[in-house]
Amino acid sequence: MHMSWEDLQTIESLVRTGSVVGAARELGLRHSSISRRVDALERSLGEPLFLRGPRLRPTTLATAIAARATAMAKHAHEIEALIEGERRVRELRIVITTNDVLAPLVSDVEAELEPGTTDLALRPGGRPSGALRGWRLGRLRVGIFRARSAQQGARTWILPSADLRKRSSMRWWKSVPDDAEGRVECNSLLSMRDACIAGLGRAALPSLLAAHDTRLQLEEEIDGGPPVWLLAPATRRADARRRRVAQLLVSSIRSARGVWVT
Repeated sequence: MHMSWEDLQTIESLVRTGSVVGAARELGLRHSSISRRVDALERSLGEPLFLRGPRLRPTTLATAIAARATAMAKHAHEIEALIEGERRVRELRIVITTNDVLAPLVSDVEAELEPGTTDLALRPGGRPSGALRGWRLGRLRVGIFRARSAQQGARTWILPSADLRKRSSMRWWKSVPDDAEGRVECNSLLSMRDACIAGLGRAALPSLLAAHDTRLQLEEEIDGGPPVWLLAPATRRADARRRRVAQLLVSSIRSARGVWVT
């Protein structure tokens, strides 16, 4: 048979206090509820747990169950303390997630945007759907860069992979000629930047990744950078602390130099 934690607590309390009144007071139940619970347990077990009289007397089985329930209660209290501690830590922490390109704009990257897990997310793309609410921070500045050590006027390109070209948030690839000659093909913007620094060709990159790197030279600015949003789950109840953090992030990120189209 299945015996619930409430059933075990009832037996343990009855054995320890020796009375229905004491157990009922301790568990916050009516006397009749305790009695009905014990009667149901005894019917399910097919044998008595307590001998009735002026004072309840537990059977050997009830005493053995109560001893084990006492040990379980210790672990149950430890679990409750663990959950309460996690809740308090969670209340003091704001979790922000983004991608590797936008990560320099924030300092904490932990998880995907999920109600109850992540508070805020920095994402490129269009206006958020109904499941999200957010603040539009600006449109990313994009340019064509080359290594300062590379020969000026060289037409070799660092090419994006087919997967990168498909991404709707990276429409600036139209600035790369279809017949562009490339020595390498990369599947991430960070690897494209590193290849550009190594002098392997020109690359179209968000200025966020390249403009402040003294090893790179901007050749020209191009159009096509996506808008960037700071998002929060619409289902999350926004408290004053989260709103304050979001407002500080919006102000700080919008003021970042050389990142946004003006």
